[in-house]
Amino acid sequence: MSDVQLAPGARSAPRPKGGRALVAVTAVLFVGWLCWLGYTALTRSHSPYISRAQAAGASVAVVAELTAGADGRIVVLTRPGRVADAADLKEAADRPAVKVSVVESWKGGPEKGASIGVTNLSACSGYTGPGTYLLLLSPVPDAVVENLPAYTVAGAQRSPGSDPPEAAALRIYPWTEQTSADLRKQVEVLFR
Repeated sequence: MSDVQLAPGARSAPRPKGGRALVAVTAVLFVGWLCWLGYTALTRSHSPYISRAQAAGASVAVVAELTAGADGRIVVLTRPGRVADAADLKEAADRPAVKVSVVESWKGGPEKGASIGVTNLSACSGYTGPGTYLLLLSPVPDAVVENLPAYTVAGAQRSPGSDPPEAAALRIYPWTEQTSADLRKQVEVLFR
């Protein structure tokens, strides 16, 4: 390769001052940013987020004690005064029972200690076994399940341009020592 010669009287381009310092500062900032991302990922709560689309369709939020359903048990949803509107709800052992006990309630929901019937509970995602769960509910007008007020888990509302899959639309949220504080804050904001 031949040596490049400058024209007589021409000067070489000046080197930028502080180029190495700029690279060093940029590298330190980048490594600091990566450390901050790692710290927040490890220390952040891993509680589930309540779906705002689902909360928009709910009129009541309750914390309820769920039990496993009796395999093959038939529960009847009735609307007093309307014989033709009765519906059979079938329970399964690996899904929650239709009858639940309210532990806590927001926004004019059923009283603490009350038993209610939740008609579509077996179709919900998020159930990991008997325990305490947050349920976003809507009442079923004039309906009862084994003489208990009937509710349904509210599904995610349609958003412009997308329809949620049916399984994702109905969700219940585990209420544990680790998740209760975060979920309580979210419920209080969504159900003021």
